[in-house]
Amino acid sequence: MTTGEPADAAANSAHAVPPGSGGSTNPIEQLFGLLTLVDPVEMVGKAIDTSRRTTEAMLAVLENFAGTLENLNRTTTRVNALLDDVEEPLRRVMPQVGAAMNAMAAMGEVAAQMGEITKRLGPLTTLAENAGGLFGLRPNRNPSTSSRTE
Repeated sequence: MTTGEPADAAANSAHAVPPGSGGSTNPIEQLFGLLTLVDPVEMVGKAIDTSRRTTEAMLAVLENFAGTLENLNRTTTRVNALLDDVEEPLRRVMPQVGAAMNAMAAMGEVAAQMGEITKRLGPLTTLAENAGGLFGLRPNRNPSTSSRTE
């Protein structure tokens, strides 16, 4: 019967026994058969190799971290030394800078007042020029031309 052979092969493959179980259908024997396929020495070797690589990577990270901390300590020392050099002179100079800024503000106010005074003295200037004309003084005379004519 050639027509029944594929059906028999499919039926046999559905109830196939896992390799290493010795052909037994007992589940405990199959479990022990599967456990014999696992090599504990190889797994221990892989675990040791993985832990060794992990340890090496952790050591590299810790060395990098230690180097970074050392660089930060050197930088902190340099910044502190720079602040020690600069801080005291700045503390002495800053009151004078503040006083100079206040003086500049006061000078601005004085300049504004001077502009206002010249505007208010405009009529008096005109009166003085007219009065000078009464006494024979010429109002718009250049000093450079007067020295040449005399």
